[in-house]
Amino acid sequence: MASTTAKKQLRILCFGDSLTEGYSAMGWSMTPYSGWLETYLNATIDYDYDSHVETEGRSGDCVRTGFETRMRKHYPPSTTTSPYDWVVFLGGTNDMAYRHTPTQIFDSIKTILDIPLSRGAKVLIMTVPEIESHILDDERGELNDLINNWAREKDAVWGFDLWQQMKYHGITEEERRERWDDSLHFTPKGYEMIGEMVGARLVKILEGGEGDKKIHQ
Repeated sequence: MASTTAKKQLRILCFGDSLTEGYSAMGWSMTPYSGWLETYLNATIDYDYDSHVETEGRSGDCVRTGFETRMRKHYPPSTTTSPYDWVVFLGGTNDMAYRHTPTQIFDSIKTILDIPLSRGAKVLIMTVPEIESHILDDERGELNDLINNWAREKDAVWGFDLWQQMKYHGITEEERRERWDDSLHFTPKGYEMIGEMVGARLVKILEGGEGDKKIHQ
């Protein structure tokens, strides 16, 4: 017998740059992972939740220059509660290209995410994925360590290690063609994979309770 209990509303904001906007095909195709995330959640936990996912991605934007202004549009000064239950955050790739240091980028990330956190939202933060070039591997590793450690320690923050789950190197050429559109962005299939992995991570958190602070799936 179907339950007559009203479903909980699960409101999610996916926030970031081109990897959140779903950029591929030199900008001719935008297929954000958020669409697959919403589909996954509603197919997996529809008996408890009615999930609504919004996308706030802007190609070329940087954590240190544009993200905070965009986040504050969702949280004007008069707002005392969050319009979202979760903010899923991905950013930092463009900042590294401009040679901002990992500490500078991470400090900006914390400032930005303090906005939804201070209104009662929970945060799922992703690590920065690798790209074709190895030039910034050390800086990316340092930034991702800062992100992972913060996710383990900070109340209301959980982590998802996208760097570990969506590799550019160490996979077959067939896998790379399927997942990667260019040296930086994913194909629609790649974004679909991310949406489903983020969905699985959120389901684990929702079902596992507040104590699930593991980074990996």
